[in-house]
Amino acid sequence: CRRGYEGLPGPLCHGVITKDGRVHLVGYGRANHAGFGDDEVLRAVIAEKGLPPDNEANTDGNRHFYGFECENLGDGKDPWPAVQLEAIEKAAAAVCRYHGWNERSVIGHLEWQPGKVDPRGFTMSSMRGRIRDRLK
Repeated sequence: CRRGYEGLPGPLCHGVITKDGRVHLVGYGRANHAGFGDDEVLRAVIAEKGLPPDNEANTDGNRHFYGFECENLGDGKDPWPAVQLEAIEKAAAAVCRYHGWNERSVIGHLEWQPGKVDPRGFTMSSMRGRIRDRLK
């Protein structure tokens, strides 16, 4: 995540959230985590409105979004420990609180870029609900 790999330089995210609930700072500034996604989704996130379907990949999300990689196999079977879900919630809420955003500023890869399937094992809608409640 810090160094990247051949063909994609790091950092590949701003933070990594591990199964034990720790949040590790990996990078700052621009990170190669989001790739190209849908400009209509970006506009909805900025306006903090409901998300349209992600049916295009025409906008570089790396310059617009914070990115957290969350330790998981991504197969829909690997569990998400409660402490990890709480850390995801807290990290996202902290970023939102700092910027004065609400929970609609938080999206998952699967909502940004056609073909992305993560996260699997919890819904972004449920996570946004948790973030909304924490921000109250």
